[in-house]
Amino acid sequence: MRFKQFVQVCLSKVRNSWKSPRIIGGLFISLLFIGSFAFYLAKPIHVVAVTVNGQKIGFVSDQNTGNDLIKKAASGSYIVTYDDVTVNNAEYLQNSLKKNNLETKLNQSYAAYELEIDGSVVAVVLSAADIDTILQRYENYFNAPSATNVVTETTIKEAVTSNLTTVSLDRIQSPEQVLNDLIDKKTLTIICKGTETTEEAIPYSTITKKDYTLAYAQKKVITQGSKGLKSVTTSYEQQNGKIIKQQVISEKIVKKAVDEVIAVGPSARALTVASSASISGRSYSDVVDYALSYVGSPYVFGGSSPKGFDCSGFVMYVYKAAGVNLPHSSFAQFASGTSVAKSDLQPGDLVFFSTYSSGASHVGIYVGSGKFVHAYNYSYGVTVSSLSSLSSRYLGARRY
Repeated sequence: MRFKQFVQVCLSKVRNSWKSPRIIGGLFISLLFIGSFAFYLAKPIHVVAVTVNGQKIGFVSDQNTGNDLIKKAASGSYIVTYDDVTVNNAEYLQNSLKKNNLETKLNQSYAAYELEIDGSVVAVVLSAADIDTILQRYENYFNAPSATNVVTETTIKEAVTSNLTTVSLDRIQSPEQVLNDLIDKKTLTIICKGTETTEEAIPYSTITKKDYTLAYAQKKVITQGSKGLKSVTTSYEQQNGKIIKQQVISEKIVKKAVDEVIAVGPSARALTVASSASISGRSYSDVVDYALSYVGSPYVFGGSSPKGFDCSGFVMYVYKAAGVNLPHSSFAQFASGTSVAKSDLQPGDLVFFSTYSSGASHVGIYVGSGKFVHAYNYSYGVTVSSLSSLSSRYLGARRY
């Protein structure tokens, strides 16, 4: 009974104390302080995240502070990067960097992955994903797939493995650093097979046509030439970007080339003879031009008109138009005129050959550049030939 009365008295005193203004005020101040501190911890702030050799190690208030801390604490080789981030005060206070904890973080061991090539460790990076990225970018450096380049097979000649390990931060490299080092030293041999489609220009041909209405050496473009285009697909095998095997498997004409057609005037300068003649209202003082204008005329034995010429009849007809009368016989023509050495030939001189019989059995008109025009035979008619084509039968030359 006495115990029960004691408890009741105590509870009565507590109830009376709870209602005390001092107690209530103290509780209110405590709750206000706790709430303010919680608000402060949750409040976001702008800070700088510090990353060393790819590993995020903490925060500093600004980059200058980070540089000062690294200079004081770091003794090894490090690549330091800074990133502006937003975190709450609680996270910042928990991970803020000071000289003492920075030294600890720099010297402690971190989980990392070794890149091993043919049994030798060539690099250490933070993750296995970094190694996969490095290898993929190395392959693409030498042969990147595209819409026109289809890579069907890629192999690495060397044995490549990755192993989990623990190392200090100064041994960890960035993926970019490892990739550049592999490329510079060509540590890996990438063998690629595939097909590539390229476009190649098709050159156009130039067709020259004689036009005796043009002046000496004058040219006139009749049809402008233009290059064509073709699509060429080849299969290939490359080793670090260098072709070691290649074969064309298909070609497709995308655009046809257009041949250029050029009209060219006579190739010999005009030869003025003793007199000129008028035929059909035209005046001819150029034996060569007039002779060349009949190229393509038919051959007729004994002929001496545009309906058909033989060799001496053609020469007689051309020279008659220029006011010079010659006999209808190559033998008689060779027997007249002034003899000319082969080295002194000029356009308009007559050149003689021994063909179907001994003596001057064939004649033509020299047009310059080692060529002459003549009524050749039934197959060619009046045509232009090279002196060298009948050099063994050349007899001599005459000038009138």
